[in-house]
Formats: sequence, structure tokens, C-alpha cells
Amino acid sequence: MEDITKRKLLRAACHSAALCSMTIVVVGVPIVILIVSNDPLVRDSAREAINYTISVILLTVAAVGLLVTIIGIPAGIMMLIGLAIGTIILPIWAIVSVVSEPDKRFRYPFTIRLLKSTDVTAA
Repeated sequence: MEDITKRKLLRAACHSAALCSMTIVVVGVPIVILIVSNDPLVRDSAREAINYTISVILLTVAAVGLLVTIIGIPAGIMMLIGLAIGTIILPIWAIVSVVSEPDKRFRYPFTIRLLKSTDVTAA
């Protein structure tokens, strides 16, 4: 029972770091958990949280880049609004998912997966 509670806590911590402002905590917490944990599902959640954060940063840079051009202003504004809503809803969805189903993998939609995760089976 203790192992399931630890798994839930670490997986929720990985995804809840995304709710912090753009500080070192956003990527730092999942990196520390990735290094420290031996549980494959916790490590997978840490990789997914890092990939999500990198994707949000890249999409924000693209949206700001669109704001520089006259034609891209409406698209940039729409992207920033979508990112603002998504960066609140998606991590909460991830936290609820990993706490309610601790043995199931969670994947963020629309995420660039730079850190590849291994095939995870429930322990």
C-alpha cells in the first residue's frame, strides 16, 4: 500500500510542477524525480512532464514570434489564449488521472516528445 501512495505522490508532483510559474521548478522537480526514482511509471511521468514543459515553452516562443508580424497577430493571440487555458487544464487533468489510476500511463496531448519513454508495464 505504501508503494502505491509513494507512486501517486511522486507522479502528482511531476505534473503539479507544471502549474508553477515559468521558473526552474517547472523542469527542476521532474528532473530530480527522474534521477531519484526507480519506479518505471514515475520515471515515465517525469519524462512526460518535462516534454510537456518544453512543448509549452516552444509554443509560447512561436506565438510571440507570430505577434511580431502583422498577419500573425490574430494567430499569435489565439495561440497565447489557448496556451493560457491549456497550461491550467492539462496539468490538473494529469494530476487527477495519475492519482485516480496510479498504474496507468498518462500522456499529454499535442506534446513534442523529445525525451523518449520506454515501454511501461504496470508493476
